[in-house]
Amino acid sequence: MTCLDRRYVPLLLFALVLVAPFLLRVAAGGPGGTAPRGSAPRLVIISPHNEPTRREFQTAFSAWHEQAFGQPVLLDFRSYGGASEIVKFFEASRRRYETEGTYKIDLVWGGGSYLVDQQLKKPGYLQDVRLPEALMRTAFPRPDLGGVPLYDRSEPPTWFGTALSSFGIVFNKDVLRHLGLPEPKTWRDLTDPRYRNWIALADPTRSSSAKQAFLVIVERAMADASERGRSEDAGWADGMGLVRLIVANARVITDNAALVPALVSSGEAAAGTAIDFYARSQIDAVGDERVGYVEPVNATIVNPDPIALVKGAEHRELAIRFIEFVLSEPGQRLWNTRAGAPGGPRQTAVRRLPILPTVYDDRTNMTDTAQPFTVAAQFNSSAIRERTFGVIGELIQACCLDLLEELRQTRDALAPRGSLDASLGAFPFDQREALARGERWRKAPPLERLRLQRVWSDEFRAEYRRLRESAK
Repeated sequence: MTCLDRRYVPLLLFALVLVAPFLLRVAAGGPGGTAPRGSAPRLVIISPHNEPTRREFQTAFSAWHEQAFGQPVLLDFRSYGGASEIVKFFEASRRRYETEGTYKIDLVWGGGSYLVDQQLKKPGYLQDVRLPEALMRTAFPRPDLGGVPLYDRSEPPTWFGTALSSFGIVFNKDVLRHLGLPEPKTWRDLTDPRYRNWIALADPTRSSSAKQAFLVIVERAMADASERGRSEDAGWADGMGLVRLIVANARVITDNAALVPALVSSGEAAAGTAIDFYARSQIDAVGDERVGYVEPVNATIVNPDPIALVKGAEHRELAIRFIEFVLSEPGQRLWNTRAGAPGGPRQTAVRRLPILPTVYDDRTNMTDTAQPFTVAAQFNSSAIRERTFGVIGELIQACCLDLLEELRQTRDALAPRGSLDASLGAFPFDQREALARGERWRKAPPLERLRLQRVWSDEFRAEYRRLRESAK
């Protein structure tokens, strides 16, 4: 976690106590792990997916494989944190591949399409796969969703979407009543001064889903600007200003987006940004009397969570079988069927949205009523609006995370004048400048990136100082 939330170390220690029995069972190879023991073939998967997802797909795939091929299978999951940590693993393992011809990993599963398409495919860590045409026609009757590709359009493809994700606001109903706040409906609601020190967020430089949630806010502002006859470049600045006002209300900023719903559920925060399935899983755990989740109308995006074969995979044939299983109807129904229902998970509902459209034709025993194909038709991400994805995390770090206390002081100085939107909400540059900075960042070696980060932080520090002086 960042230095901003060390006060929550006791909460994390408490969480560790809760999961310790499971970890011990994993180490011992008992029922809490992913293993059938013995001579079962092993498929190594690097993934940020949570334990219920791993366990349920392990059970279902192993049973399917034993019936079809006469052998159970062990899914050996390796987790190195979020998307940024997965990238670091491959960067650090490049020499192993050069000497041994393998990364000792068969599949990447999850982490978002940007991770797989931009951060892993482009540097050459992945290997293309040609799936059966009949499976591709069934799984992907349309190649995109609201303009967002559902699988790699290269020929042959490198990655395939396996589930759909969206973004919204998770909130604690008890804390909101205590603060006298209504349930949030829009991203702007989180800028309300009454949320001061009551918002939980995740670090966008460490969590791809957190970065995507911030980009949703920016993209919606860009679309709003375009609808009003302004440029999307200016709308980008509007969105970043809104991000600053939200972060100024932050109580805690974690390294892991999965912790945000837990912090909200425990009452440590009133609300926070969240990916849909993190929020729904927390609601499953504590009940909807305490925790709620809302996706701002026409202001969320739906994008695919992919799977991809790693270059030099030692179990290529088995890995392709797993991809085919995940995209099949039995695999897709695991995502959103009630635990214990026919064809569903055995122990825990996964609460994710399938990518297979035909699954939604029969919603018997499904856990959620969401219609992602309908939602995406109203508003969704676009390649043009998300061009700053590669640098937006670093910009938020420079203007918000590194200067959180100064950001708070500036907000407190300006709030009595009622000028937050016109001052702190007015970001000092637009998308064109952000793209130029992103290009410098992309080309910069590590030491130069450190220098750029200091320069950018100093620029925002000077801006905040001027704003506080003007408030006097």
